[in-house]
Amino acid sequence: MTAHFALPTSSAVNGSAGPFAAGIRWPINLTDLVTPRQLEIMVKLCEGKVNKQIAYELDVSIATVKAHIRNAITRLGAKNRTNAVAIVAANSAIFQNAAA
Repeated sequence: MTAHFALPTSSAVNGSAGPFAAGIRWPINLTDLVTPRQLEIMVKLCEGKVNKQIAYELDVSIATVKAHIRNAITRLGAKNRTNAVAIVAANSAIFQNAAA
């Protein structure tokens, strides 16, 4: 069974990653697509936190958190919240592994 939020994978002849959804190349630099605050909130979602927890930790309203999530979903070209979290989590892991 394939998860519907999983990113399609493809292998290029020269060993580099091929393009996926809307011509974005894999891996992507998240800081080019979303604002620092949106990225901060998306990372907290990756950690499993809910909107109310994020709002409390960042001292903002729940509506503000929802607006940041909605805008991040749009900027990432994700289908939904789950897809956006998968994109952020996958790219964060790639860049953390590259730095090590």
